[in-house]
Amino acid sequence: MSSDSQPLKAFVVEDQPMVASTLMDVLASSGIVVVGHAYDVPAAFTWLDRGLVPDVALIDVMLPSGPAYPIVNRLRELSTTTLLITGLACDQIPAAYQDLPCLEKPFGMHDLLNAIAAIHP
Repeated sequence: MSSDSQPLKAFVVEDQPMVASTLMDVLASSGIVVVGHAYDVPAAFTWLDRGLVPDVALIDVMLPSGPAYPIVNRLRELSTTTLLITGLACDQIPAAYQDLPCLEKPFGMHDLLNAIAAIHP
């Protein structure tokens, strides 16, 4: 999926263990290296504070610790391509984040890979 020879590096923020595991397995089987995973907002910031910058981030919008928008803001500062994944309707995402691609749960894994390919060819 990457335009150069380096595999994409992905960061996954998802609080449901089965969903997170499935996402990471699908990414890995597609040649995308999962460089980090977090279950909530504090853990995501802890990971990002280590100075690692992913190429793409899959962010569950609603987390037990609160909405993930602060994480999205940090990823924007890092120029990381971000894909929102949510149990909400995508049109319920606040206006400030409507420019980001969004997948509504449940979605198929082909939909996920197609969305990543569209935003990070």
